[in-house]
Amino acid sequence: MTDVTFTRPEYKAAQYRWRLVRDVCKGSETIKATGDRYLPRPNAADTSEDNKQRYEAYKKRAVFYNATGRTKHSLVGAVFRTWPTLTVPGALDYVVKDVDGQGVSVYQQSQSVIGHLLEVGRHGLLVDYAAVEAGTVSKADELSGRARANIASYTAESIINWKTRQVGGQHLLSLVVLRETVDVDTDDGFGSEQVVQYRVLRLDASGQYTQEVWEEGASNTAQVVAPFTPLNGLGRPWQVIPFQFVGSENNDTTIDDAPLYDMAEVNIGHYRNSADYEEAAYLVGQPQPWMAGLDEQWRDHMETNGIFLGSRAPWLLPVNGTCGVWQAQPNTVAKEAMESKKQDMVSLGARLIERGSAVKTATQADNDSAAEHSVLSLVVSNVSEAYSQCLEWMAEFVNASGEVVYKLNQDFSQITLDATILAALFNAVQGGKLPEGDFWQYLRDRGVINPEKTDDEIRDELEAQGTGPVLDDEEVIPNGGKPSDP
Repeated sequence: MTDVTFTRPEYKAAQYRWRLVRDVCKGSETIKATGDRYLPRPNAADTSEDNKQRYEAYKKRAVFYNATGRTKHSLVGAVFRTWPTLTVPGALDYVVKDVDGQGVSVYQQSQSVIGHLLEVGRHGLLVDYAAVEAGTVSKADELSGRARANIASYTAESIINWKTRQVGGQHLLSLVVLRETVDVDTDDGFGSEQVVQYRVLRLDASGQYTQEVWEEGASNTAQVVAPFTPLNGLGRPWQVIPFQFVGSENNDTTIDDAPLYDMAEVNIGHYRNSADYEEAAYLVGQPQPWMAGLDEQWRDHMETNGIFLGSRAPWLLPVNGTCGVWQAQPNTVAKEAMESKKQDMVSLGARLIERGSAVKTATQADNDSAAEHSVLSLVVSNVSEAYSQCLEWMAEFVNASGEVVYKLNQDFSQITLDATILAALFNAVQGGKLPEGDFWQYLRDRGVINPEKTDDEIRDELEAQGTGPVLDDEEVIPNGGKPSDP
């Protein structure tokens, strides 16, 4: 019996963590909509309507301070403080504006992927070729954008099953099952309904990549697209599944830790403390007037005429009568617990960009070392590697040759341009002590030079300005400078 909906045990084990962090990052509305999943009922055994209404008021008064979601957005912003470096063949220039066929640029999609990795530590990218009709793709279709290679983004929750097998000296993906939700128009053409389908990617017995699609029905799940074999730009079957896992630690098939999970747990604890604090403030926060020494006559008199508060409404009391105002003492326990958790969240957020001793791959070790040991830098490095691989697959789909690079910023400190350092580097270039390419990379990292410009493009522009190669070793003197006298 075929069970395309099968989910791996480690997938099921991770679902609670994923849902917690996702809900916390979405904010107060989502957290409160979950009811007592994150905020327990004070009297859970009492199922009366009064107790239900009291709980709703208890929940409404609680304040959810979304430190986790704000931290995620700040970390993504730190990465894109400097624009990524993108180098692709001319046939793939369209990824700058549309990498997925839906108008999302490679920059926007990678921002989203980093956010997903910070939340759950796992994501997936599928390189596919959107054809007009099988076997009828023309060059005009490619140029018009009706048929082109693209990168589809899949959340961790969508990747329900996967397998690998050893082929020669390496382990290759042999199966990936992706759960998709697609909108289908209703009969009247105005409304829509969602249909769940499963996209199955596999290496068949001959080692060729195939795709098939199954659709979930009311009673069973049936195959709606029979297995077919995608072809590369040379018209040959793929020998690998062009699907790339992306993780917070590495890009293998294992499920990595969710970087923001610990902060999300503390964030929920802060929310619970807030509910207790606000409840106490509501119940005993208002001043309570009191009177003593009244006989029945005075009591009846005051009930008839009413009691007013304020400096212009003095209380007339009998002989030996007394009055006062009770004011509850501050509830420091709940308040201190909230402040403590707030500091914990600040500390946990800072650790995501602190240098550490995380294990890096050889490619990751080649990146800038300013923050390369931090959790965020590993996430960024993994995303850079994943997109570089996916862009290579896209080039193979369209049979385009040329360099393919996608590199995200890993210097999360505020970018500054030091005039003294700049002058020293410039003199080092003039003196033949520093390659011009390294000098230009320094300027790229600080936003002085467009990060997408190659060394050849920079050299051509300088030559066009009349400041071309003037040194014996063909070093270019930027900004119109001249070589120093020997």
